[in-house]
Amino acid sequence: MKSPQQELYDYVGYQSELMGYDTYDHLPMESENADYPFVQIGDINIVPLPNKSAISAELNLTINVWGNQDQRLVIDTMANSLLMVVSKRFKTEHYRFRGMLSGSNVQMMQDTSVPDTVLNHAIVQMKFRLI
Repeated sequence: MKSPQQELYDYVGYQSELMGYDTYDHLPMESENADYPFVQIGDINIVPLPNKSAISAELNLTINVWGNQDQRLVIDTMANSLLMVVSKRFKTEHYRFRGMLSGSNVQMMQDTSVPDTVLNHAIVQMKFRLI
């Protein structure tokens, strides 16, 4: 049986693909020839919440959306579409989750870490509760 983190990670990646976004579980290597824009499902952590009658936890997932210098609007739209995954409750194969929109956010920035390149980068922080 998968852990809650892995099922949530897989679920959000699948939702990204259903939205039509090229989605990776890693930053694509140069040899993969990934086109912009794309989504990278990033880090996830779980914080157990002690409870007398049930197992509960809070999960935090980071998603990165990358685009070239001309794709700021596209990146913003993609990031906010992905953020809407936290606006509902859903069930995976073994777990039930509730998104926590009030604890989630989107940050937009420009990245110049690649020489002679300006990239648009959105970081989507998603918060969920295992119910």
